[in-house]
Amino acid sequence: MNTTHPAEPETLENLWQSVPRGRFVGNHSQISNEQVRFIANLIDSSGIAVQIDAWQTEDRKKTGSGGRPRLVQTRTALILLMLLSSEHSALFVGEMAIIAGERLSNASLRELGLWGLTKQGKSRKAQDWFWPLWHALHRALRTIDPKPGQRRKFPTPEEILETIRQREEDGAQLKQARLDWVCNQLLEATLRLVPEVFRSQWAGDLCVDASVVPAFGKRGAPWGNKHGAVEYDAGWYRRDSRHNVPNDPKKAKTTVFGWDVTLAVQTNNKPESLPTYPLLVAGISFSIPGTELIQAARGIFESVAERGHPVGRATGDRGYAAGAKEDDYQLPLRALGYKIYTDYRDDQLGKKDGYAGAIQVEGALYCPSMPAMLVSATTDMRAGTIDKKTWRLRIIERRKYMLRPKSQPDSRGSVAMMCPARGPGATAACPLVETSCGAVDDSKVTIFNPPVEGRRDSICTNSRSVTVPIEAGAKLAQDIQYGSADWETIYSHDRNTVEGTNGFLKDGAHEGIDIPSRRRLRGSTAQFLLIAMLVVTGNLRKLQKFRDDMTQGTPEELDTRKATKLATRLKRHNKKNRIAPWDSFIAKNKADDKAAANPKPARHRKRSAKKPTAPPG
Repeated sequence: MNTTHPAEPETLENLWQSVPRGRFVGNHSQISNEQVRFIANLIDSSGIAVQIDAWQTEDRKKTGSGGRPRLVQTRTALILLMLLSSEHSALFVGEMAIIAGERLSNASLRELGLWGLTKQGKSRKAQDWFWPLWHALHRALRTIDPKPGQRRKFPTPEEILETIRQREEDGAQLKQARLDWVCNQLLEATLRLVPEVFRSQWAGDLCVDASVVPAFGKRGAPWGNKHGAVEYDAGWYRRDSRHNVPNDPKKAKTTVFGWDVTLAVQTNNKPESLPTYPLLVAGISFSIPGTELIQAARGIFESVAERGHPVGRATGDRGYAAGAKEDDYQLPLRALGYKIYTDYRDDQLGKKDGYAGAIQVEGALYCPSMPAMLVSATTDMRAGTIDKKTWRLRIIERRKYMLRPKSQPDSRGSVAMMCPARGPGATAACPLVETSCGAVDDSKVTIFNPPVEGRRDSICTNSRSVTVPIEAGAKLAQDIQYGSADWETIYSHDRNTVEGTNGFLKDGAHEGIDIPSRRRLRGSTAQFLLIAMLVVTGNLRKLQKFRDDMTQGTPEELDTRKATKLATRLKRHNKKNRIAPWDSFIAKNKADDKAAANPKPARHRKRSAKKPTAPPG
């Protein structure tokens, strides 16, 4: 059949009549006015549309009467974009135009300020709304964009440097603060939807984690140094099989060109039980992979505290407290009132610091006479010289040598600490402490080798306590004994919560934050706003699930469901072959290394020689 010539008019007419009107892709049914009003109220309660308009007025250089009124307001564009996110559609301006032209009732059009806006005396269709919506959205983006620039071709390095220089002159720092405020304020609007009776039960505990999201495009950044990427504010994320950054980029097992999305997720105050409130994303940040990781997390914790929420645990993996400078992360968070929970790298184990004669071992201060086998317990466990059971027993024994707080921290963060052999509840018996050497107490550990005279510091000579400043050992200090049962329960729960949330938001059937083809607007600012809206939708899904669970069935049925869920969680947690978040797959890595160093020779099956067969006939 020849298809190079146009079809006959009759054929086209038949095709036109047989194909149903409308489109085959996307959600194109009418959106209920109830849903439109809910999303509109969410945007209004966040205050971002009003604030963006105020910033536009503030940035306007000319103060004249201006041109014709805007056809589409900032509020309208944000609501339409949020509607697309809430129904898991692609976040395209074209889809926004379809909603405005085809999918809204008259009441919804009035709600969004689109009622009665005609074109040449006729009602506007979807294609007539595209450019008014495009301009409204990009006006809003320009107001909060710290990284503007041309993104229609591959720029040269010189063009990129000139763009960055121009940004600094245009007040990039101010607009970055605006962008962070807008995206976090969207999340705050979802937190305020939680009824006070449930919201008040959250103690401010958060776990932070970064997850890479790819930029839209086939190649990422072009090879060579003649041109940069169209998305030149993105960067490469590379990891080897151990999830470490490889020295040679060619040996990376995972390679993604995009951005890091840092999320802070609410965690359960009591990990041994089920939460009594929904665990939502409370803060968000956006950065180039491998850069500003610490600044992003710190900014989120500061944002949550500034919004009036309580402060509690600040949990993160080794990329945060273990990898940060204390002036950049630990001290600012402790000044806000957060308690840091972390894991440690191999080079941070054992005795690393101390104060007033006490030694700091994996974040806690201990008696200087603690036996060497207890000091090196975690090092020995990771090296494989002792097993996990022995390690846990030694961690329990360590506890008896640990300094105890005498009081709560003061306004500067300093806290009075007591020798383990002094005061009520003493856990050690030391010859340097007169009252500790009375009747034999099997619950106390005996100190056999106290520091000799002339080498004793104030922890051994002060009869009451020693005031430890917040700066002492701040790099590795932790508010709970590392490796203890409590630490294990809390740390594993918090890390599992944030990793579960990352997977929840990457579900391609819903938010799909790691699917770049659904968010094609250019620029890191547009991408940050779109990702924030997708995370808001994830929060709304969690809120709906929490509401449905709380209202489904009788109170007795609710208690039964909770008990079953808790039992399942405990069973999974207590599995013998379970790999915990802090294990870093040590055993698996060692097995992989051993297998790689001693590859097994290929096994070949011996083939039996076939006897020649006589030719036929």
